[in-house]
Amino acid sequence: MRRDIQFLRGLAVLFVVFYHSNLGFLRQGYLGVDMFFVLSGFLITSIILKELDNNNFLFSEFYLRRAKRLIPALYSTLLVTTLLSLVVLTNKQWIDYLEQLKGALTFTANMVLPSQTGYFERASEGKPLLHIWSLSLEEQYYFLLPISLYFLPKNYRLIGIISLAVISLLWCFSWVYSENQDAPFLWRIGDSSKSEWAFYLLFTRAWELLAGSICAWVMLSKTDIKLPKLLKLIALAFIFIGCTIDISSEHPGIESVVVVLSTAIILIGNKDWLPKHFTIRFIEKVGDWSYSIYLVHWPLFAFAYLTYVGDVSLNIKIILIFSSIFLGYLQFRFVETPFRVGELRNLFLSWKTVISATIALLAIPVTAAYSNVNVEDEFSHIRRANYGLGKDCEGSFDENAKLKSNCILGKEPKIIVWGDSYAMHLVPGLLVKNKNLIQITKSECAPLIGIAPTNNAFDSIWAKGCLKFNDNTLHYIKSNRHITHVVLSSTLKTYFNFANGEFLTDQGPVKANYQLFVDSFKKTIVELSKLNITPIVISPPPQGGFDIGECLERKYGAALLLRESCDIGYSEYLRNQKVVNKVLKEIEKVSTVIWLKDYLCDKEFCKVYMDDTFIYRDGGHLSISGSIKLLKDIDIIAL
Repeated sequence: MRRDIQFLRGLAVLFVVFYHSNLGFLRQGYLGVDMFFVLSGFLITSIILKELDNNNFLFSEFYLRRAKRLIPALYSTLLVTTLLSLVVLTNKQWIDYLEQLKGALTFTANMVLPSQTGYFERASEGKPLLHIWSLSLEEQYYFLLPISLYFLPKNYRLIGIISLAVISLLWCFSWVYSENQDAPFLWRIGDSSKSEWAFYLLFTRAWELLAGSICAWVMLSKTDIKLPKLLKLIALAFIFIGCTIDISSEHPGIESVVVVLSTAIILIGNKDWLPKHFTIRFIEKVGDWSYSIYLVHWPLFAFAYLTYVGDVSLNIKIILIFSSIFLGYLQFRFVETPFRVGELRNLFLSWKTVISATIALLAIPVTAAYSNVNVEDEFSHIRRANYGLGKDCEGSFDENAKLKSNCILGKEPKIIVWGDSYAMHLVPGLLVKNKNLIQITKSECAPLIGIAPTNNAFDSIWAKGCLKFNDNTLHYIKSNRHITHVVLSSTLKTYFNFANGEFLTDQGPVKANYQLFVDSFKKTIVELSKLNITPIVISPPPQGGFDIGECLERKYGAALLLRESCDIGYSEYLRNQKVVNKVLKEIEKVSTVIWLKDYLCDKEFCKVYMDDTFIYRDGGHLSISGSIKLLKDIDIIAL
């Protein structure tokens, strides 16, 4: 095995582990997965091409070798993760987990997960098998590549691989940077956008594996090729730069191209370019364990996040990093190695063994699911999504920029509720005193004219959609003069990446900054006031930086909870929402602001439930019953 390949494997898995630890550096460490794709394409293509050239390639032997290499460690991880999930997960999370497990066992996880949540979304941190999507994608490649190479004439293999890589790259970037983010033929699978599906699907990520396949062909066909050592060191430097510095908010994007090309450069030519240093040798050793480390690390982080119902402490994060490496080593030593070259090497020589192991593993969750099929989950009802007037009002305009009829309650309502999901959750409570209103809401998109955030979580396509949404809202308000009051609300935090983020404005992208944000908020208030409309801003509820709804469910349900209390300390609230409160104090100079802390907090704590009513459904949103309990006495017209 080439030292430099093991070094790259070790580097890639360390990038991924540190990224998932949320320590704050290696901000783009997820690009380690892109490195893995190139390496996998290189190694598997090398094996196939050698056997094809020697006329001893057999499909059955090839696929069984893949099963023997991958399944023991995978099934070991799935078994332990499933048993822990029975204890740790809530009912709804368990149902989601069963879908993840089915995806893992059938190597279709990359098609299951995007229908549940996006990779970069907060909810993804509690999915124990989120990381299996990349393994599923690789297995799909391993299945299709030998068929493609087998039936391609030898002289056309390189041009075939290059053509497929170009098609995949163009397809990927056409989706990632598409103005129209709908993916019509996938709508039955989920609500994810094209850019989200581009992240997960084989035909939009195959170019990365095919880059490795091209390198394999070059190395087998041009055995005397050499590249300067300096070029390889520069390529390594570019990998570090790509994994640490944000270049674009889209992924796969420019950083992916940089990392893939840099990895390809390192693979081609001379192999002995690395110095023999202790640190490099250690990373090479980590490369030996990389498959098992990758498998075990994410469930550890997910279970920690779930049992603490939010971010864990720095000490725990460091312990989890070392635990991932140590447990990865143990699985490599006592599971991978015995099945590959040790006393258990003959167990996976037939498909009967593979199928039997799969059925045995699947029996655990199927039995558990069957035994709980009639158990009513009251917490799922309490914590159900609070869309206000309905899910149709998640993006309240149709494709023709016409407000959906379901988002209008009553004849010529005087009140509009405008904002993101933190405006949606106000509607059930406001309806108690305000029977007729209009809801105009779009998740994550604050009711601000002229700016929208762009960063890893919100790409430029999304930001353009947010700008257009708010322009449509202002146009609607100007066109309907019966409106007298506009309620504005937002989490605001999605705009607060002032250090590294950008704002997309009507004049183009600019660096995110606090003053521009406040000015845009004030501008929105002023524009409404010019129309003789009364703007009323309602603050987001107090937050403590953890999932309050899940904490309450774990406290009063059966799921394990490591957090001592679900209460929000007042000082914790002030620290967590320092910038939000600073912004709202500025806005108080030009508008009425209703502070929800005044209804929930004393000098020591902020309530999370009142009279046996759960106020929160998650880390910050009000439950439907909580919204009614908290806001039932607020009469907007009387303000």
